[in-house]
Amino acid sequence: MAQSPEGVRYSQGTKDIGTARNFSWEYPVPRNKFWDDLPYTVARNFLSLFSQDEQPSIFGNAKSSALDKTEKLQLLLKLLNERLASRDAAAAPQSLYDIDHQAWEKTWLAIAGIQHELQDPAEEQTLRMLIERRKDPSNLSHYHSLSGFLSDKGRYAEAERFEAPVRDWLDSKLGKESPQSLSARRILVQAIWMQGRQDEGERLMVEVDEIIQKTPDDSPYAVYRDEQRALSQVLWAKLKGEGAVET
Repeated sequence: MAQSPEGVRYSQGTKDIGTARNFSWEYPVPRNKFWDDLPYTVARNFLSLFSQDEQPSIFGNAKSSALDKTEKLQLLLKLLNERLASRDAAAAPQSLYDIDHQAWEKTWLAIAGIQHELQDPAEEQTLRMLIERRKDPSNLSHYHSLSGFLSDKGRYAEAERFEAPVRDWLDSKLGKESPQSLSARRILVQAIWMQGRQDEGERLMVEVDEIIQKTPDDSPYAVYRDEQRALSQVLWAKLKGEGAVET
């Protein structure tokens, strides 16, 4: 199997993802003792905020590498909060939100990802703030994150209500074969199934499987097929082992 450039990993680990490296959600995460036991998305969201010259040097030293996962997450959260505070101070009398909304948004998204890993209930508040304060009302990406959170918490009716338009939006932006659109469908499958509509949920799961199966080898999304199949299998096994719940 071909490998990614030496010393880094992408969303598919060390697998060669070819031109998919150019997707906005891909980022070369260093392979070292600090980052290797943290989720790719946490590392990507944090590191992509900094230029190579700006990235904190502490991640290469023995002390930080010896931290356990929770301690590493807490360290990253501390650094992000400090970065927000310093950039807000530098922007005074305005704020980072006013002068560089994209940086503000990406920083809070990184914070939400760490809150998720720490099982911090503040994650929901962070995601709702990102929705409420977005400058482009047509951007539904944070609804996608919120729907995943709600589904994980068993709030299936809310998750379905938010995710249904997200699926259509992602289809139009990225295509049905994209990992994001397939993720949206799986959120809907779980939300629908767990509300007692198993036939509808099963039909949607069949649609997911068909989309993955029909993704052509020359599609830039082909590199994600194995992962998408595995995610669907895990969800299907989970749903078959659970009944519907009241929401």
